[in-house]
Formats: sequence, C-alpha cells, structure tokens
Amino acid sequence: MAEPRRTRPSTFRCAAATCLALLVVVVVVVLLWLFLHPSKLYISVDHAATTGFNFTAAGGLAGAFDLTLRASNPNARAGVAYRWLDVGVWYNGTYLAGGHAPGFAQPPGDDTRVDVAARAAPDAWTLPRDVQEGIKRERTAGKLTVDVHVVAKVRFRYGVVRTRKYTVRASCPAVAIDFASPTSFHRVPCHVHI
Repeated sequence: MAEPRRTRPSTFRCAAATCLALLVVVVVVVLLWLFLHPSKLYISVDHAATTGFNFTAAGGLAGAFDLTLRASNPNARAGVAYRWLDVGVWYNGTYLAGGHAPGFAQPPGDDTRVDVAARAAPDAWTLPRDVQEGIKRERTAGKLTVDVHVVAKVRFRYGVVRTRKYTVRASCPAVAIDFASPTSFHRVPCHVHI
C-alpha cells in the first residue's frame, strides 16, 4: 500500500505563521507591560529640624539635620522593596551632611515614614567662606533653606515575582528649616526619577 504524499507548506504559509506568532508575542508583551508597569513613586520631606547645629573653630559644620521622609507607593498591584536610602543635605551646591536609612518593604498603596539623621562631619572639610556667611545670615534671620537629595535602590514585587534593581533619585528643593519655631513645617514634595 502506498503512503499518501505529504505536501510541503508554501513559503507564504510559513511567512504568515511566523508573522502571526510574532504578533501574538508582541500583544502578550504589551499586555503584560500595561498590567505590571509600576507607577511613579512619590517621596516628600515631611519634617526637618537641626540638632547641635553650629560651626567648628576650623570652619566646619557640627550637628545633624533630623529629617522625616515620606515614601508613597501609589501602585495598586506592585509592592516596593527598598534596599537602602542615602540622604544628603546641600546648601547652594555645597554638601553639608549625609545619612543612611535601612531598607524596608512597602505593600501596594502604602505610605511609609522614614526618619534619617543626616550628620555633618565637622573635621572632614572646611566650608567655603561664602557658604559659612550665607548660613550664618539665614540662621540669624531664623530660617535655613537647604536642598535634600535622596538615592535609593528598589525592586518592585508582583506576588512572588521581583523586578531587577532600580536606582531611585529624588531631589527636594528649598527645604526651609525654621530655627524660631521648629515644630512648624510645610511638606516639601520631591522630584523623583527612576
């Protein structure tokens, strides 16, 4: 008995099947991206004060900036795992103090407050004369305006699935520290980049 003869698929059919398979893959990837794409994170400075703020004899700065940051996760499906946060305090482009906060896990739709003490290293460097004079002038007026910069490493979590590590950079301009009334403070939103 003779076997039926097999026909080879035409080039057109192979090309059409390949295009259909690619289209299905693109649609699946786009749907996954739309479903899993995390929303932008929000960071703000909720409170700022100073402790032991003074100048050293060598022209350095002593003391610490006590900062309370608020990290907001607006994602409805994705949790965020912060590995760590580094915080720097700057005045007119000059670095004044820095601090580190340990990591934390944040569920979807959550706000987390993070307290950081950004300590100045009084003997590490001498501040430029114009920076010293500017800080003294503002302190005499009762308010010191600084910039706060935050750098953090994060991962997004969707159930048991985790994304790669992202570097989050936040810039919080014009954070006003009130020496006369340290309890009054207006929240300062930060510009966040991932």
